[in-house]
Amino acid sequence: MTRVIAIVLAVLSVLALILSVSIDPRAIISPQTAKQIPIIPTPTPADRRPMLSSLLGAVGLASDATATPVAQPVTNTNLAIPTTIAFTGQSIALRPVKAMPVINSATVNVKLIPDSELVNGPGVVEFDVRVFLAPRAGYINRYTERVGEQLLTGPQIIERVARQFSVNPRLLIALIEFEGSWIDDATPTKDELSLPLRVTEANRLGKLYWQLTYSASKLNEGYYGKRLGTRTFVESQNKKDYANIPNDLNAGTAGVQNYLAYAHPKSAWNQVMGNDAQSFIETYRKLFGDPQQYDKGTPIPDGIKQPIFALPWANGQSWHYTGGPHESWTDGSPWGALDFTPPSITGCQPAPEWVLSVSPGYVVNSNNGEVLVSLDPSQDARVGWSLLYMHMSSTGRVKEGVKIQVGDRIGHPSCEGGQAIAAHLHFARKYNGEWVPAVGKIPFVLDGWVVFEDDAEFDGKIVKGDITRYAEQMRNLAINGVP
Repeated sequence: MTRVIAIVLAVLSVLALILSVSIDPRAIISPQTAKQIPIIPTPTPADRRPMLSSLLGAVGLASDATATPVAQPVTNTNLAIPTTIAFTGQSIALRPVKAMPVINSATVNVKLIPDSELVNGPGVVEFDVRVFLAPRAGYINRYTERVGEQLLTGPQIIERVARQFSVNPRLLIALIEFEGSWIDDATPTKDELSLPLRVTEANRLGKLYWQLTYSASKLNEGYYGKRLGTRTFVESQNKKDYANIPNDLNAGTAGVQNYLAYAHPKSAWNQVMGNDAQSFIETYRKLFGDPQQYDKGTPIPDGIKQPIFALPWANGQSWHYTGGPHESWTDGSPWGALDFTPPSITGCQPAPEWVLSVSPGYVVNSNNGEVLVSLDPSQDARVGWSLLYMHMSSTGRVKEGVKIQVGDRIGHPSCEGGQAIAAHLHFARKYNGEWVPAVGKIPFVLDGWVVFEDDAEFDGKIVKGDITRYAEQMRNLAINGVP
């Protein structure tokens, strides 16, 4: 009832505002409109569909959950990261799971890879994609593709997708060889050139980057679905065939099975997911040996706490909370990202306001709207905490290699880097290469503002003490203004 009254007041406020001020409609971030813009993938999803298959409801905190912050010390002193946030008294309510069709079959119960071999985490810190591929005779080393304004080589495409989707590059290389023979075959067949990862959408044919991004999404969908307990099955590309994932299989294997089920007919599932000479894992072993040798354990161990984060804008400013928990980086990733829109109305032009650093760290990537910051002394975003500031304008954007402190300038919010129709900040967290959901064991907290999700992606609220703001695509400080 409180929210209904608030929304009514907001409508009245907006009507009053319209009478005196001309509001640029481009300031409203519309996922439906963004869906129509076929440009580089972005961590701001194009619509409001759930992370998982429409057959299964997500599981998470109900909107009436409460949290009480309690400070705890942190052992990392190299970066002077402040105290961490722990939570007590949190009331957790699981959402009901939607009805599913009866599934009478299961995938093969064969562990393929450890969890750490799916994510782009500590297990690949010493792995160099270009060094590994350089001596090989495959087509991958002759391939180039224009992605946005950049002409990328095959190895560069693998590196980019691994970083953006946070998927292990060894796994991507093994899949490219298994499906398309691009790693060791200098002359793949016509079908292998057109469908190097068996993604049949017309706009992805013959384009490694677009084939690989979709495949990485399927890997993430299976992995995070298993990790969060919200996806227990695989489905075929035509969504007519299903199989349950055995309960005792790990998330890394679930991710691989999810991709293989998409790429192959059900009649081939047992073979490609199995352990014989025609299986995917046999190709992996020929390239890299036993995957278990790379096992680094669960990427996010129990007991990990988020460091204290400031708000990513200057004191005295109020930004609009326009996107509640949604996919961290496109389809398949968990609801780990938040969207904030600055006070200025600029459409897609860079806003004059600055996005500021919420924590000390090292800028490890600054390109194509992305600013990736490592909080770890290793200065490697694959180790420990890292933060993604997305849609940062190239004008004034912080340079790669810079050490930053709390409050340092990151960049101006814009539409750079992907599908967006209004300048905004898309903000997400990772730990050891794994995207961290905004709600759950490690709640997203900014200067004491605690994030809560709702049943629909992009919805939810952010709460500090007795102040509540709702994620809405509007400009009303009483509804979604965060001071």
